[in-house]
Amino acid sequence: MSNSAIVHRFTSDAERARRMNELRAAMREASMDVLVVCGRDDIRYRGRAFYVTDYWQLLADSHVVITMDEGPIYIGNLVWGLSQAKQTDWITEYRISGTPGLEIGAVLAERNLREARIGLVGLSDASFAYQHVEELRSALPGAQIADATQLFEEVRHACSDEEVTMLAEASQTWKSIFDELKNFIKPGVLESEVAAQGHRICREHGLRDPMVCMWSTPFIGATSFGERRPIGKDSVVTVWIESAGPNGYWLEYRQCFSFGEPTSEYRDYWELYKSALTSGLAQLKPGNMASEFALAVKKVMATGGIHVDFPNPAYQHQQYSLHGIGSDAIQGVWTPGQDRVLVENEMVNVHPTIVHTDPQMIAKFDSFGVTDNVLITPEGGKWMTHDAQLTRGFMEI
Repeated sequence: MSNSAIVHRFTSDAERARRMNELRAAMREASMDVLVVCGRDDIRYRGRAFYVTDYWQLLADSHVVITMDEGPIYIGNLVWGLSQAKQTDWITEYRISGTPGLEIGAVLAERNLREARIGLVGLSDASFAYQHVEELRSALPGAQIADATQLFEEVRHACSDEEVTMLAEASQTWKSIFDELKNFIKPGVLESEVAAQGHRICREHGLRDPMVCMWSTPFIGATSFGERRPIGKDSVVTVWIESAGPNGYWLEYRQCFSFGEPTSEYRDYWELYKSALTSGLAQLKPGNMASEFALAVKKVMATGGIHVDFPNPAYQHQQYSLHGIGSDAIQGVWTPGQDRVLVENEMVNVHPTIVHTDPQMIAKFDSFGVTDNVLITPEGGKWMTHDAQLTRGFMEI
């Protein structure tokens, strides 16, 4: 089906060819005839379909079929339809079905691939629904079905130069958002009002599905989207915005503010925290394990009596200190949980989990810190939004 009304074009012809060539090379190496990519409306999985179609999915699930000489063939869902998907010229054929496994089977049967070896992206992490897998099995009983989740993730492990540029564009957008938003952060304003302004500004800058978290001291020890309480004149304020940018690539970013010069207690903590992050970024080099970042941060923070929650599987408050990011908000690697060797031009997002158990420390420092994308280079991790001195991380306003 042809497409005469192109609206969304995110990737160049060269980038599209690179992705298809690398995926098909991986398919040949794994003896797979077909790749079926499952996308879902989740920050960990919707970017898979986007990666091979330029279609950024908002709701429900979708499936993309790639053969050795055709595709991407898109199978949409009945919840959202095809109108938005048809705004890309990368997809070669559009279908819609409430039983996508049967439709995938029909696509392959029409191409004499009834007994093909089919790799499913999303099988091992359950993003590919069991029901849809069973539909495919019933449609093509002679086919061999294998997991291709890791195959796919290895292909998008490192960013191309074009992808790094897309992620850099996202960082510039976030800088503009925060520069505008900080004008609304004032004593007496409700946290929820700041969060509301954050959503408005994000939408005006083209963010696709923004999550705006908002805290002011005393911190409450939990995720907050902005309470209906006024910000105090002596408060420290934290804003955390996570979303895909206008080009579909993700940034998770956190910045802190004070009204005038912060107290010596916050200055001392901030200097310790910056030293820890600098030590951690030095470990973010090709060939190192991702977990070495968190271990380095933990070591420096311990010199100030602060515990970093990594690695300790028995600890109940454990959360990610680092994860991969790109066309999905969380992809490829996360620590603790799925550690791996880093490669050059891989993009990760860092936000080491600092654990405070004393109520007074929670109130002061629980949500205090920075979050940002970091590019893996031979010289160590490179901030994408913050500068090397983290001058934007904790600002007086």
